[in-house]
Amino acid sequence: MPLVQITMLEGRTAEQKRKLAKRITEAIVEEVGARRAAIVVAFHEVSKESYATGGELMIDKVK
Repeated sequence: MPLVQITMLEGRTAEQKRKLAKRITEAIVEEVGARRAAIVVAFHEVSKESYATGGELMIDKVK
């Protein structure tokens, strides 16, 4: 049972996540032959206050 965990900043729509889950699932089916029903894609959404890159919180980064 492949389990794919995606951690990303919050704010994506359900439709975006739906499409991403479908494409990831299709890639796993094609590349490793896993059964579609056995593939789990879990989205973990993180606020900008709880996510940092380069030692700096995302909320503090200039856009």
